[in-house]
Amino acid sequence: MTDTVKATTEKATEFFADIRVKATEAAEKGKKMAADAVEFNKANVEAMIEAGKIVAKGAQDMGKTNMDYAKKNFEEVQVAVKEMTAVKSPTDFVKLQGELARKGFDTAVAQGSKNTEAMVKLVSDMFQPISNRIAATTEFFKKAA
Repeated sequence: MTDTVKATTEKATEFFADIRVKATEAAEKGKKMAADAVEFNKANVEAMIEAGKIVAKGAQDMGKTNMDYAKKNFEEVQVAVKEMTAVKSPTDFVKLQGELARKGFDTAVAQGSKNTEAMVKLVSDMFQPISNRIAATTEFFKKAA
């Protein structure tokens, strides 16, 4: 019976040693995954901050461009008013008014097009850091699986 007890004790010792090794390995793996998750989330926050910086800079640039446009437009209106006050006949007045309206429309369309292009570029630039994080997320979960 002592041999049976001794064999059972040895088997139990081996079993619990094996469990301890596996538990230690699992704990280490869990610690590493937790550390990786912290770094991963930190990178996500950094990507959002970068996207915010891009938006702020883009909005500032667009605001400056629109202020420059408004200033130029104001100067052109002053010139147009001077031209209209110098007109001598109703026919010339109507002709000048039509030219100014066409020029104003063309300028507005061109500026609108520039604003649209700038907005599309800004949105694309803003989403680039986020898109990079989505790719990193996909890789992260592929490795975890």
